[in-house]
Amino acid sequence: MKIRFSLFLFILLICNQALKSQKTVSDTLAYVKKFEINKEKYIGKPFSLLLKDMTLLQPKNAKSDISEDPESPLQSTMFMFSDKNISSANGTFLIIKWKADAIPNTPIEFFEQEHNYRFTLSERNFFEKKVVKDIVVYKK
Repeated sequence: MKIRFSLFLFILLICNQALKSQKTVSDTLAYVKKFEINKEKYIGKPFSLLLKDMTLLQPKNAKSDISEDPESPLQSTMFMFSDKNISSANGTFLIIKWKADAIPNTPIEFFEQEHNYRFTLSERNFFEKKVVKDIVVYKK
């Protein structure tokens, strides 16, 4: 019985330490602003690099600005870091302006409608290869 209780306490201690070691973001704006300040590291590179560096917080929603201009059909994408409605919510936004490319926009238009602007694995896979032209962060 004593060994069982000691084992239980040991497991509780390990779980407690694991929970404490997980980092959280208390100031989303400050965290995301770091990427805008260091944007030279990401400009001209695939978006996957920026996503990889966002270790503490990943986008939850994404809404793209798609134009009829065949030279640059996907102008930018606005990423949000909360579960609020992307169209009406206040919050911190990361806007990525994209370098023009020949990748069709039809998949992202479908994904946005299908997933209600959630940043799912489908959206992630679409954007990972897109090249970053500029980064702007603001709070609404």
